[in-house]
Amino acid sequence: RRRPSARAGRPSSAMGQKGSSVNSLKRKHIKELMIQTHFTAEEIETLYAHFRSIASSQTDDGYIDRDEFREAIGLAESLFVDRLFQLFDENNDGVINFQEFICGLSILSIRGTLEEKMLFSFRIYDFDSDNKISNAELTSMLKTSLLENGVQFTPAQIELIIRSTFEEADANGDGYIEFDEYKRIVQDHPSILSNMTLDLPRILEHRLELAKQQQQHAAAGSSASISSKRMSVQSRG
Repeated sequence: RRRPSARAGRPSSAMGQKGSSVNSLKRKHIKELMIQTHFTAEEIETLYAHFRSIASSQTDDGYIDRDEFREAIGLAESLFVDRLFQLFDENNDGVINFQEFICGLSILSIRGTLEEKMLFSFRIYDFDSDNKISNAELTSMLKTSLLENGVQFTPAQIELIIRSTFEEADANGDGYIEFDEYKRIVQDHPSILSNMTLDLPRILEHRLELAKQQQQHAAAGSSASISSKRMSVQSRG
């Protein structure tokens, strides 16, 4: 849940300044982001334009809140979306700035490395960020995933799945799945990472189409307003 004060008192910067006041990134910032991500300079500039569009879709403040984030990635309301948002929001201030946005997308893009995707997906399950997945965390995510996908399992079946998973993954028998253990199970079951790659071209094309529709709607509203004023002037004459 977004904290009410999340947007208050923010300093201006090229990474999080209002989209309406910044038309492009500084060359220095682009070079820094090229080092931090898998994107080219041209892709970073394109993604910045889309970031500004997303960030102004509900509140034009240069930051993406949870609702804007969910709409932008085209996923339904879910615990998975909540966890994605929380992981993008690296500084945990309740909104996503451009640097957080592009670094998250870099991992989820087709160029994101296997190691990056494994760590990111591991963190989705690791709710309390203690670098290990507990029985309760895995059970919570499994129950939510089943519910979101309309799959009904009995409590006994869910418990059996969890027990089987821990028997396979928990190599040292400490009752937790640590990252090295998680990596081994992902290598045996690659489908675990099936949600860790976003179709960025499709998402960006969708955002571009929405932006065009908004511009057309605004232009139509402006024309209607001008016509109305002209008619009012003529009627007075």
